[in-house]
Amino acid sequence: MRLTLMGMLFRGTAAAVAFFVAAGPAAAHAVAPAGQWSVVHDDRRDSYDAVTVTPGGAVWVAGTRRPDRGSSRTESLLLKGGRSTFKRVTGPGFRVKRLTSASDTRVWAFGASRYARWDGKRWQVKRWSHGRVDRAYSIGKNLWVIEDSNTFSAAGGAGWKARSTLRRLAGSVWRKVDTPIVVKGLDGKWAAGSVRGKAALARWTGTAWRAVTLPAIPSSHSGQISELTDVAVDGETGRVMAVGWVAWPCGGAKRPFCGETLLLSGYLGGFNFEVRGEPGLQPRAQAEPDGRGGAWVVYDAKGGGSGSLHIGADGVEPGAFPAPPNQNAFVRDLAIRPESGSVWAVGAAPSGRGGLIWAHGR
Repeated sequence: MRLTLMGMLFRGTAAAVAFFVAAGPAAAHAVAPAGQWSVVHDDRRDSYDAVTVTPGGAVWVAGTRRPDRGSSRTESLLLKGGRSTFKRVTGPGFRVKRLTSASDTRVWAFGASRYARWDGKRWQVKRWSHGRVDRAYSIGKNLWVIEDSNTFSAAGGAGWKARSTLRRLAGSVWRKVDTPIVVKGLDGKWAAGSVRGKAALARWTGTAWRAVTLPAIPSSHSGQISELTDVAVDGETGRVMAVGWVAWPCGGAKRPFCGETLLLSGYLGGFNFEVRGEPGLQPRAQAEPDGRGGAWVVYDAKGGGSGSLHIGADGVEPGAFPAPPNQNAFVRDLAIRPESGSVWAVGAAPSGRGGLIWAHGR
């Protein structure tokens, strides 16, 4: 699943997008006007964690379901569909936390202690003996996972240190891969993260990861630290777009660190940073290319729910994700259909009940 997201200006303020969502399970919704996300599926029994879209257009969604009203028991759930129709399908026998795919017959699912591959007919399940899988990527011939990555907190101490482990499947063995940066997100041949408290990018040569020279981050504060949390690459132009954060000590008792959003855009040999006060410090922001030369960035909005930034050719447009009336919904994962402008998002209400699937550019 792929939060695959700048040096541009915001235009306007974040606008709330209101949509009516039917209360019943598996409700389909009309396609939203151009430039907006639409809810294509919702079910109050569900909570969705991961999504992947195959090159053939099959959308796989993993999560949990409470089968009975009032019951606290949950069961693993796997949906498969596209457009407005999603049906429950047989899962690999464990709760799936992450999904990625290379084709309609190569879909990968990762849980806490097992992982599995769908071969078009059945799941092939194997033991997972490494760390917690936070992100999974099928890129070309490579299958990558990012394990045990940590997230910066504004309430944390000055001694915060970024960490993660990157692994690649080599044959039937998951091998730890040395990286010059602490990796938090991948797309194509690019990795986003940090080095010793500074935002960083690295590039895959085919045999190793190499650090990429970046310009200095503007608006430097004393004691400032920074990180890129995800990267999105346009497959046609090679444009690289990344999102992250900048933070510095500000002396507050409950919030000792202040921060802003960090955006990066450009090409190998020429990148630009932009630091923005809005939407503020976003240590979990995820990015995904939009298939049209830009990218989508999803983050936790201050008023609740998820907000979005769309990085286009001329600027950055803020927006919000539609949700049922009187309810916020948080996006937990993003994925794009390869070689298209079809982008999908999944999530749930803060309570964990009320799973939603969004689509853009179907």
